[in-house]
Order: sequence, then C-alpha cells, then structure tokens
Amino acid sequence: MSVINTMLKDLDKRQQAHSLDTLPVPDMQYVAAAPNGFSRRLPWVLLLLLSVCGMIGATIAWQKLIVLAQDKTQLEQDLQQAQRSTTELVAQERALTQSVEPVLTNYQNVVAEKPLPQQSEVATTEINSSLLTANASTHAKTNISSAAANGDDAGINADIKSTEPKNTELKNTLTTRDVSDSSARQSTEADPSPIAGAMAVTEVKLTPAALAQKRFALGQTAQNEGQLAQAQEYFSEAIRLDPSLHQARQHLAALYYGQGRLGDADDTLAQGRVLYPEHVDYALLQARVYEASGAIDKALAVLTTIPDEHELAVQKWTMQSHLAQQVQQFTLAEQSYRQLARVEPNQAKWWVGLAYALDSQQEFLLAKQAYRQALALNGLSASAIAFIDQRLAQLGDVE
Repeated sequence: MSVINTMLKDLDKRQQAHSLDTLPVPDMQYVAAAPNGFSRRLPWVLLLLLSVCGMIGATIAWQKLIVLAQDKTQLEQDLQQAQRSTTELVAQERALTQSVEPVLTNYQNVVAEKPLPQQSEVATTEINSSLLTANASTHAKTNISSAAANGDDAGINADIKSTEPKNTELKNTLTTRDVSDSSARQSTEADPSPIAGAMAVTEVKLTPAALAQKRFALGQTAQNEGQLAQAQEYFSEAIRLDPSLHQARQHLAALYYGQGRLGDADDTLAQGRVLYPEHVDYALLQARVYEASGAIDKALAVLTTIPDEHELAVQKWTMQSHLAQQVQQFTLAEQSYRQLARVEPNQAKWWVGLAYALDSQQEFLLAKQAYRQALALNGLSASAIAFIDQRLAQLGDVE
C-alpha cells in the first residue's frame, strides 16, 4: 500500500509539473499569408516597363539629335552656297564694270572732242514720234473689220468687197533739220569715220496710193465705231488721193445709200463708171440705187452695160428678171430667166419665172412645159405648187 501510495504521489507530482496551466503562454502574433506568384513578379514587370520606356525615350531623343544635326549641316551648306553665289555675282559685276568702263571712257572722249549739234536731238525726237505714230496705227488696224458698214442695205453691201489695209507705214514725211554748225561739218569732212552714237535720218515719203490706203483704213475704223460723218471724210479723201481705190468709193456710196442720200450715192457711182467703165460693180450698185429711188427704167438700162460673160452676170439676170416683170417687160424677163435656167437648171424658181413670162406673152404651150419642168424639181413652196397646178388645169386643153 505504501508503495502504491508513493507511486501515486509521484504520479501526481509529474502531472502537476506538466500541467498546461504552468506552461508560459506567448503573445499571439498574426503571420501574413505567403505571397502568390504574381505578387512576386510585379517588381520585375515594373522594372521591365521602365526599361522599355527609357529605351524608347532614348531612341526618340537620338533621332531628334540626328535630324537637328542634318538640318544644321544643310543650313551650313546653304549658307556656303549663298556665299559662293554672292561672290560670283560680285565678280561678274566687277568684270562687267571693267569691260564697260573703257567703252564709256572712249565715248566720252569722242563726244568731248566732237560734240554733236543740238539739231540731231531734234531729229531723233521726230523719229521717235514717228515710230510711236506707226505703232498706234498698227494697233488701230488690228481692230479694223473687213465687213461693210453695219446697218447698210443688205443688197448693196453684198457687192461691196472690203479689203484689209496694208501694213502700217511711217509718218508721211519725216522732217529733219539740217545741221548748220560749221564746226561740226568741218570735223566731219576732216575725219570721215562715223561718230559713235550718231543716228542716220532718212526722209521717207509715202505715195498717194499708200496715203489713200491709210485714209481708207481710218474710214473703216470710224464706220465700225458709228462715226459716219468722219468715215465719209476719210473715204472721200482716199478717193481724192487715189481714184482707183474702188473699195473706198463703194463704201462711200454705201454710206450715202444707208442714209437715204440716193443722189449722192448715184453721183459717186456714176463718177466711178466714167473713170473705170470696165469696173462693172459700179453699174450693178447704181442699178440698185435706181431701183430704190423707183427709177426702174434707168436701172434696166444700167444693167444692160454688164456683159453676159462677166462673173456678175447671174446677179445682173436675177435683178433684170424681176425688174422687167415689175414694168411688164415680159420679153426681157423671159430672156433673163432663160439665161438663169441655162446656168442653174436645177433651180425650180427660174423655171417658174420663165413659165410666167411665157404665159404673160400668151406662149401657153411653152409655158406649160416650163411649169411641168418646175414641178419636177424640188424647192417650190406649197403656194407656188398650188398656183402651177391650177394654171396647168386651166391650160389643159391648150395645144
């Protein structure tokens, strides 16, 4: 029993010694959880990003430095080129000055030794004035129209052929003053070599025909601008200088005709017929003036002076045919229409006119043939065809 009790006591002591209450209790500490993989790599990622940004920035800065260096080099090259160009220009200017100075010196010496008379300046001034006048005349001629006067009668203007003025000439007379300085003459005779800077002046005189052409051109310009009175003066002066200038006379007659001054137009054309009977244009125009004034017989008489072989014969026959019908000279009208039908057989109007002239002379059989010939051609109006059909019906039994 004592042994057991002793063992129990020892056991109790051991249990007390190992009791939890006797053990020291340390303070509680919170330990953070172990970091995961991303958290461990984050510093390296940031470091890598910073490195990349630094490299990019360094590359951009380097490129800018290269561009700046290239611009600086180009600027230096441009400056050098500009300096070289300036140097070359200065050298050329000096060379030109050196080459001109001897010439100027020689000229001054010659002028000092042999001065030109003051009259030469007057002659030079007159030449310049003449050249300016010629240039102004050339500019005016470019605006001259080759057509006849606007507003004139269409018939008479159709036969007036406009011509372009000749080339611009110098002033009528270049008046030069004689050099009266005896010392200048003596120096010229002693030294026959030409004086530097001297100008030779030659007197030029225009012929009456050239002057007439100039007046005619001025008349055309005035006519186109509506200055009819001024145009008449120019045309009249042109005819006075050169009576053979037919265009000026025809334009003058056209102006009179357009203004209703038929008497003046008749006188102008009659003068042309007297001076130049071979110029049959005057006869045709005068016939139209007579027609406008109602003098049909005079017009027919003038038309007979135009030869049948002339190029104006067709116009003559055309005018003669309808004038003859107006005064009932059907025989003359028949002759004119026959000529026209012979020259232009495909014109139906000539056959109608011929048929009517024959019909008026009671040549009914020939008239029927002419009417049928007209119907066989084209170009007739509906009223003309109706008249022919009606007339053929009326002449049906005539043999």
